[in-house]
Amino acid sequence: MSLLLKLPYELVAFVVDYLDLSDVRNLSRSCKHFQYLLHEPSIAKILLETKAPETLEAQSARTSKRYAAELRRLLKRREAISTVSPYLVAVVGLAHSWIYENGVLCYIRDRELRVLDLHRSPKTEMAVSIRRLLDEALGEALPESRQATKYKFLLLYCSHDIISCLYVHQLPKRARVSWIVVFNAKEQKIVTVRPLSTAYKIFVRNNDKFLYFGTHTEIGPQGYKNWIIKAYDIKHDNWIDGSLVLTDFLGSEIGTTVCFEILGDYFYGLSNRLDPAVEEKDWTGYYTCVRFPLRPSGFYQLEQVPQERLWRRQHTDGPIDERWSFLRLFRDETTSQLKVVEARKEWLSGQSSAKRTYYTKEIFFGNIDDEGVSGSNCNSPLENGQSRTGKDGQLTSKGPPARDPHLVHVGDDASKSLMFTASKSPLRSYHSSCQTFIDLVDDPTSLDPDKQRVRIRGSSRRPWSPAELEERKRLLPQETNRSHHTLNQMIEDIYKHEEVVFWPPDEDPALPNPALSQLYRILNPPSYSGNIEGAWDERSVLYATGGMNGSVKSLVFISWDPAIYLDGVVQYPDLPFLRGGRVSQDQDALASRNLRFAPPELYERKGKEREDESEWYINLEPKLTQHRGTTAELGTQVSTTSVNHTQWRVFERPKYCSYASGYHFAY
Repeated sequence: MSLLLKLPYELVAFVVDYLDLSDVRNLSRSCKHFQYLLHEPSIAKILLETKAPETLEAQSARTSKRYAAELRRLLKRREAISTVSPYLVAVVGLAHSWIYENGVLCYIRDRELRVLDLHRSPKTEMAVSIRRLLDEALGEALPESRQATKYKFLLLYCSHDIISCLYVHQLPKRARVSWIVVFNAKEQKIVTVRPLSTAYKIFVRNNDKFLYFGTHTEIGPQGYKNWIIKAYDIKHDNWIDGSLVLTDFLGSEIGTTVCFEILGDYFYGLSNRLDPAVEEKDWTGYYTCVRFPLRPSGFYQLEQVPQERLWRRQHTDGPIDERWSFLRLFRDETTSQLKVVEARKEWLSGQSSAKRTYYTKEIFFGNIDDEGVSGSNCNSPLENGQSRTGKDGQLTSKGPPARDPHLVHVGDDASKSLMFTASKSPLRSYHSSCQTFIDLVDDPTSLDPDKQRVRIRGSSRRPWSPAELEERKRLLPQETNRSHHTLNQMIEDIYKHEEVVFWPPDEDPALPNPALSQLYRILNPPSYSGNIEGAWDERSVLYATGGMNGSVKSLVFISWDPAIYLDGVVQYPDLPFLRGGRVSQDQDALASRNLRFAPPELYERKGKEREDESEWYINLEPKLTQHRGTTAELGTQVSTTSVNHTQWRVFERPKYCSYASGYHFAY
C-alpha cells in the first residue's frame, strides 16, 4: 500500500483501469488518499464508459455530464442489491389494475389513469380521464363507443412516454370489438388506434421511433399457434405494411417460455421451447432466438441464431418445476453482450430435492469471430471438444457440453436455509451485474401464521479474494486431477456464496420497536392482503397486494437506487442498525422520534370500495381535478393538438404524498 500511495496520479489511473468497479470502490475506501477515485470526473468517466457502458447511470451521465455522481450512484445501487438493503420503501398508490415498465408506474382507479415516473423522483403525477381519452381517440373511428354502457380498458406497455392500452367495446348480444389505443400522455397526443381481429395474449414493445405488437393466434402447419407481429412507424405516423409470423417459435407465456424486447436498433424474440417431435430425437433442449432491425421498410433481414450455439439443457438433467421459472433478455452492463438469464428449479441428476439455479447464456448472431469473441467463450456445444453436432444441429457425441461456471449461479436449497412454496414467493428476480438473486416472500411469524408478512430474501456471490483462496487451499484437500471436478465444485472454487439475508429483520416481541412495526405496515398495508403480484427492474421492485375479487390493491415501491426520493417519505430512525440487519434496543430514543404514520384512509376501505369491483367500467364521466398552480409551477402548457381540444390529461400532486407512508434509508 505504501508503494501505491507514492504513485503519481496518472499511474494510479492506469492501475485502476485493470480493476473491477467493486475493487475500485474498495480501494477508495481503503484510505483517505484514494477517495478521489470516486470523485474525479475524468477517472469516473473512463470507469463508466469502459466498465459499465450499458447501465442507466452511464446513459444519464452522458446527458448530465455528472460522471462522478453517477458512478457513485451505480456503486451504491449494486451494493444495496448485493446486501439486500433497499434505500426506499413506500406505498405509492391504490389501484384496480396497473403496470410497471421502465421505471414508470401506470395504474387505474375510479376510471382514471395515473402515470408516475418513479425513477425520476416525481414531484407531479399525470392524471388521464379514460372516458375523455377514448372519446378523442375513438370518437370518429367508433362513434358507438360514446354511448357504450360497458367497456374494458387494459394497460399493456409504457416506454418513452408512450402508453399502449387495449380497449374492448361491448356490443349487443355479447359480441365484442377490440382496439389498441396508443397515446403520449405527456404531450396529450393520440399516437394511433387500430382495430384488432383478436387480442389473445397481446403484447406491445416500443421505443421513440417504432411500436410493435403481437398476438398468439396464427395457426401453423404443425397445428401450433404462432406469434404474429405488426409494426407502426411513430416518426412517419403510419402502420407498416405486412406482418411477421414467427414459425417454429413455440411458447406462449411471456416471461416464462418466451420474451420479446427492443434493445438498441433491433427487436428480439427468444423462446425456450422446441417442437416435441424435434426435441425427442435425443432429448436435447435449445433456445430459439431471432431478431430484425427497426426500419420503416418492414420485417426484412430476419436473423436467427444457429441452433447449435443455443444449447439449453438435456432432459436427463432432471424434471423442472415450471412454477419457479422466468426468462429475461438483456445486455450485459459491462460488455454490452446480448445475454439471456433463465431461472429453473430442477431435480438435477436424480436428486430427491429440487434446487433453483440461474443460468446465463451469451447470444451471438452472425459470425462469432466477427463479433470479437472466440468459440470457447460462446458456451456453445462445440466448446471444450466435448460434443459435436450432426444434421439439424443435434448433439451426436459423448455428452452435453460443459457449462461455464461463471454463467451458472446455484441458488439455495432446504439444506442451507428456510425454503418457501411457490405461492409464498410471488416475485423472483436475478441481477446479473451483482450476481444476486432476490425473492419477495410471504413469511408469517409463528405467533400469527395466518397474517401476511412480506419480506425480501436474497443472496449474492463474489469471487474469493487471494487471501481467502490461500486459506481454502490450506484447509481443503485438493484433488490432483481437476478435470474430473464437477460443475458445482468448479463454482465453489471460484465464488464465495453469502448467506441468505432477510429484510427487514425480525421483530422482537420482548422489545417493541415502533419504527420497525411501521415499516412492516408499509410492506403489508392492513386491509390489503393476499393476491401478491409484482414487477422488477435493475433499480427497483413494485408489487401489489390485496385486490381480491376485483377490489382495490395497494401498490408498494421498493428502490435500490439512492438517488430516488419521494416527497413525504421520511428517514428511518436508527438507520445504521437496520441497514446492518440489526434492530435498535434504545426504545426511549425511538419513542422521542417524530414518526409519521399513514392516515387511516389508506388502510380503511369504505362503501363501494368494500364491494367486489367488476372489470367492466361503467360509462360515467369521472371527476378530473387539478390542483391550483400545479401546471403553472411546472411551466407546462396544456397541449391543444387534439382535434376537439378536449383536455384529458392534467398534472397533479402525486397521490402518495397524501398517504405519507414510507421510509428512506439513505445516510
